[in-house]
Amino acid sequence: MRFFFITAILLFYSKIHGQSIVINELMARNQVTIQDEDGEYSDWIELYNTTDNPILLLGYHLSDDQAILEKWVFPDVTIQPKSYLLVFASGKDKNDSTSLHTNFKISSSGEKIFLSNDFGEVIDWVQSDALSQDESYCRVPDGSEMWLTTRMSSPNATNNFSNQLVFSNMEGFYSDSFFLSISSLTGDSIYYTLNGAIPDENSNRYDSSLFIHDISFSPNRLSEIPTSPPQNLISYKAWESPIVDINKATILRCASFRNGNRTSQIYTKTFFINQDINFKYSLPIISLVTEEGNLFDNNKGILVPGINFKLEDPEWTGNYFMTGDDWERDIHIEYFSSIGHLAFSQDAGIRIHGGKTRQAAQKSLRLYARTKYGTKDFNYPLFPQRETNEYKRFILQTTMGAWYGETIIKDIVGQQIASSLNIDYQEFQPVIVYLNGEYWGIYTIRDKIDERFIEYTHGIENEDVEFFEWNNTSYNQLLRFIEKNSLESNVNYDYVKSQIDIDNYIDYTIAEQFINNYDWPANNMAFWREKNNGKWRWVLYDLDAGFGNPDYNMLSHSIKNDSSITWPNTPYSTFLFRNLLMNYSFREQYLNRYDELLNNDFNIDIMKSKLEAVKSLYEPEVPSHILRWNFPKSVDNWEEDIQNDLISFLERRPCAVNTQVKIFFGIDDFGLDCASKITETTNANQLTMMPNPNNGRFFIYNHAIDIKEATILITDMNGRTVYTEKGIQLQINENKFFDISHLPSGPYILNLMSANYSDQMKFIKMR
Repeated sequence: MRFFFITAILLFYSKIHGQSIVINELMARNQVTIQDEDGEYSDWIELYNTTDNPILLLGYHLSDDQAILEKWVFPDVTIQPKSYLLVFASGKDKNDSTSLHTNFKISSSGEKIFLSNDFGEVIDWVQSDALSQDESYCRVPDGSEMWLTTRMSSPNATNNFSNQLVFSNMEGFYSDSFFLSISSLTGDSIYYTLNGAIPDENSNRYDSSLFIHDISFSPNRLSEIPTSPPQNLISYKAWESPIVDINKATILRCASFRNGNRTSQIYTKTFFINQDINFKYSLPIISLVTEEGNLFDNNKGILVPGINFKLEDPEWTGNYFMTGDDWERDIHIEYFSSIGHLAFSQDAGIRIHGGKTRQAAQKSLRLYARTKYGTKDFNYPLFPQRETNEYKRFILQTTMGAWYGETIIKDIVGQQIASSLNIDYQEFQPVIVYLNGEYWGIYTIRDKIDERFIEYTHGIENEDVEFFEWNNTSYNQLLRFIEKNSLESNVNYDYVKSQIDIDNYIDYTIAEQFINNYDWPANNMAFWREKNNGKWRWVLYDLDAGFGNPDYNMLSHSIKNDSSITWPNTPYSTFLFRNLLMNYSFREQYLNRYDELLNNDFNIDIMKSKLEAVKSLYEPEVPSHILRWNFPKSVDNWEEDIQNDLISFLERRPCAVNTQVKIFFGIDDFGLDCASKITETTNANQLTMMPNPNNGRFFIYNHAIDIKEATILITDMNGRTVYTEKGIQLQINENKFFDISHLPSGPYILNLMSANYSDQMKFIKMR
């Protein structure tokens, strides 16, 4: 945690007391403050002429080494009366009159800077404080003997509107209440808010200390605002009022003002007060603070249904489905360790993230570091598993994304199981989020899959990365080549291998198939290459539709070639795998790799150990999360869903796919020696729809296995859900009637999903 203090330095010059030219301000970590003529953000030093006369600086010097005062010499340049001169401390060593760059840089940890005249006499010097991004060290007022560290930097302009506030207590954890005192170094007036609003001179004026105490027993406010339509209108978990008064923190925003002008940065601080606070959390905490309307206003709030919600289309409308720059909001983020140490604090942008999960009560969020917010990166190791500590953006993933069940860790477990394969995947870090001081539950920090993700995972500059899009010319040219040239030929197959990383593609495909990601390959497919003839590589992400029926045949799923199917396995999406299977070498490599994975990474004990490692991170916080969201229904339900949806799947899946691979490829020597063979389960002849076509009134008949706790979605050919029903029980030889006669005529798809079975049937509704 960083503290700010007044630093007063009385300068004694070798010849003159009260020198006419002084070092007035400097910056050692210029990230977004000012660019030099090359468009780069260089360190800088500002000089100030305190006199009423112009002063020629020809032969003057700047140095960061007292033993070498003549390190960098000024050219023929004049500084005007009561004016400023900016010199970039970039190391570029330029000294023509229009471009001033020293041959040294400034250490952000603090160092001495010397100004000497043409006789080699030191006329001013300063020992700077350690400086963070875009903080400057400056005299206030200009030319005075008082120095302060500020984010209100003013290169080539007066420092007189730069001020700093000093706090008796810093943000973080406190086990007891306390009185918070705030002082202004320049005596300016201080105004503050306690509701996330940006302070101005109409806000509360600070006159005496503020009493900071535990406010958890105060009424819930923001958490009582519905963030979704009612449950009968949507397929994801809908908003419910919290069961209890949820945990809360005090959020303070304050700044100083003088004559109508803000003279300090806006300080945002979160205080967590609880007698057991030092033992309360096992996860890091993120406090998000913003103007309340940015999130909850009916017109512009990004967390609410708002003016963009349409009752006739409840699953795809609402303010939270709006995208783009117009729906990004300003926010302040503070990241605390599990014991309350502040890791970083900065302004940023926030948007809603995801697809259909935007309708869920707890929504995924996307955080952006941008120059316009003051800091262009999040400079912190968000994922200790990765080597980078610079992120442009990251995701706070909801716990409500899974298609069925309440495990809250399905996607994370799937990616961890596949993490040692030759694939790119999303890392994770569970955190606790507070929103404007109210407990918002468990979230998971995830990588944002984009060019910068490739930059920090592969060391390739983001400008040199090309991600696949449906109109991608180079990839579509590859598909046209395959369409015209059979891959039975090794010559043609070798060409395809020159275009895609075949080892990566095989690992990626096996991972998707083994984990049973039903919402693939038409959805959730991401791949990239390095520009200028790099090979395509695939990225594993969004496994929320995985871990369904452990007997479901994903090999058959991956080769469907029905032009009438728009989801989840269109002919376009299955084209590459279908054609690669025509090549003997590919089939052999695919089978050998699947055999290897079944005996290693997909070993039941290895997979269950990874699951338990993930589960143990979330477990301590699940009870509080339930009190906030009524999700999962209970700790027992959470444990049961992990057992039924994840552990049971991991125990049954290896032998199921082992049998399916043998039957699919017609081989005997493969994979595991399963003591009891699992009969291949296909979707054929398990459910029957009658009649088809129909007038919207029809029934499905089950003549295979008991289906429990199923969800049925009926979608149109654009993938829009037109009918939803949950909790369906369908026993063997039982049928279920449907009436959607009110819907327009045309083709539809019925999707049935349960923990033990999934199916998809196309039908035609006639007039």
